[in-house]
Amino acid sequence: MNIAERISTLRRANGLSARQLAALVDVAPTTVTRIEAGTVSPSFDLASEILRVLGEPIGFTGETDPDVLAAARLALDPTLPIAVTDGVVAWWERWARIRLVDEDGTVLPGQRARLLFRAATVARLSRRADAADYLPTTSARNLVETLGGAGIDHALTGDSAANLYSPGAGEVWPVLYVADVAAAAQTAGLRRREPGTFGGRVTLIGFDGVCETGRERVDGVMTAALDQVILDCYGGTGRMAEQADQLLGRAA
Repeated sequence: MNIAERISTLRRANGLSARQLAALVDVAPTTVTRIEAGTVSPSFDLASEILRVLGEPIGFTGETDPDVLAAARLALDPTLPIAVTDGVVAWWERWARIRLVDEDGTVLPGQRARLLFRAATVARLSRRADAADYLPTTSARNLVETLGGAGIDHALTGDSAANLYSPGAGEVWPVLYVADVAAAAQTAGLRRREPGTFGGRVTLIGFDGVCETGRERVDGVMTAALDQVILDCYGGTGRMAEQADQLLGRAA
């Protein structure tokens, strides 16, 4: 797939119009349409910026930009103890151009859902740094009880957490943020899932100073903050996006 096809395919997969993508990278809409048509070739810097906002930068290694998560959480709650880095500011500037946030990086009225969805497309659950997949052996609730009993810091997210906040679809993909991935896996007796295999999985993601911030205890289970759970559901698979939609009323 050449660069024109790659950009066009990713733009559509992200649910963006050519005009919206152009605004995100601060170029004229005709620039995007000409790139996709193959009539002009973008510079390396422009191609890098386009692919970055689409979630698959040049040299993509499988890990997403952690600054997009921090930018989204702070846009929704600026009081959170999360560092405002240059990368966070860059995401706010991009989002301001499509009227998701104001000039200070605060989400605009009525834009919470769009902001969480946009951040999720760049930071999908399957592409998080320090994430490890394991074979499913038990329910998410049993996992958190085991980790809690062993004193391992954790926070449940994804569809398992969504079902605690608002009972809905069945649990498909248990995902937990943990302070120590290796220790958590050993304590829970999890076995690594071979890359490229199909079927169920349990995913453990290491704490990053953002995703585990603002945890809540729901029905006796330590979960990620509601905004983080919604973002993660939008970045998940299957019916998880529907669960995110259902939870937005509680986050408003």
